[in-house]
Amino acid sequence: MTTHALPFDSPLAGPIGFLQSQWPWLAKDEAVMPPPLRIDGRSDEDCMARYQDGDERSFRVLYLRYRDRLYRYALRLAAHPQEAEEVFQEVWLAVVRGKSGYAPGASFAAWLFSIAHRRAADRWRSLARHAPDGIHAADADETEAVHENTASIALPPDGHAHNDALGSALQQAVRALPLPQREAFLMKAEGGLSLEDIALATGVPRETVKSRLRYAQQRLREALQPWL
Repeated sequence: MTTHALPFDSPLAGPIGFLQSQWPWLAKDEAVMPPPLRIDGRSDEDCMARYQDGDERSFRVLYLRYRDRLYRYALRLAAHPQEAEEVFQEVWLAVVRGKSGYAPGASFAAWLFSIAHRRAADRWRSLARHAPDGIHAADADETEAVHENTASIALPPDGHAHNDALGSALQQAVRALPLPQREAFLMKAEGGLSLEDIALATGVPRETVKSRLRYAQQRLREALQPWL
């Protein structure tokens, strides 16, 4: 899979400047990148605990594990690419500045995406748009559970869709989802989060996450029916 070229040369001031001042290798310039890390078998939670103890290398491991997933999540949730860049940068800055607030042993993925959820919601509220933590009418009616192993619709990697037209249709269908459903879908499809982690990240019951995923998958299949 092609690694996304992160927008670290963005003119946005503040968060990214702070991050690059701490870790120059966050810049896009390959000349300042350190030798590649071998991503070992340490868990996210162990890496975060080590980072809390001052091990900067463990932060880099976590960053490399989650940067593409988090950026794609923000990009496909936001209205504009610049908005996604700002949320992406703010999330990593919050990780750096708020590392002491991470509870040892807690799911790092849920913690990271809960920060992203809040940052995105704050941004939408500041822009007078509907935030993704709202309850959609479908949530109140849905009682049928979604099985964890049910095959889900996955977003194709950017630039690698087998069919460009189908990939474009899928992107449009995802953007047309109600925000609570879109966020749950993206946390699963892009972030790889479990139902439990999505529930923790969004602050809703696990059954609500199931409901949102079920409705999202149903809407996407309906939208893509001409292509199936």
